[in-house]
Amino acid sequence: MTQAIQTLRSEHRTTARMLDLLDRQITLFEETQRPDYDLLKDIIDYFLTYPDLYHHPKENLILELLRKRNPEMAEPVGNIDKEHAEISTRLHEFAQAVVEVLMEMEISRDSFVEIARNFINEQRQHMVKEEQVFFPAALEVLSEEDWDEIDKKVSHFQDPLTATNSELKFDSLRQILRR
Repeated sequence: MTQAIQTLRSEHRTTARMLDLLDRQITLFEETQRPDYDLLKDIIDYFLTYPDLYHHPKENLILELLRKRNPEMAEPVGNIDKEHAEISTRLHEFAQAVVEVLMEMEISRDSFVEIARNFINEQRQHMVKEEQVFFPAALEVLSEEDWDEIDKKVSHFQDPLTATNSELKFDSLRQILRR
């Protein structure tokens, strides 16, 4: 297996754990308990910083090459690049909803929960599609030379939650994930 796919799968595992953390906080909110708003902000900040800016563009690069090499194999993958844009929109909606809750603005509990759950569910469904359809198609179609080129382009973008020389910005999330 290629380094790029191994990295993307590792990032998916991290994303799944982040979604689990987020889901637990939303359940607390839904049950009229107080979630950890600092944790919510950290999770949103992570999603805005890493998956949105670095993870999805890596996948888009692979998708572009897959479409070029074998459009028929790329067909079942669909428009994952457009899904990335939709997920980004859901993320920004959720981030705005968190800000509204923190500022005690008018947003109903049900609306907040719905926005959060939509983001979580869409993200999870998207990752399943990538794991089950996109990655296998790319592994089947792309050549060793293609993967070498991809690896060169994406290797310097490391997930800040798993990188050894990562910045302190996500240190609290890193600590939570180690538990």
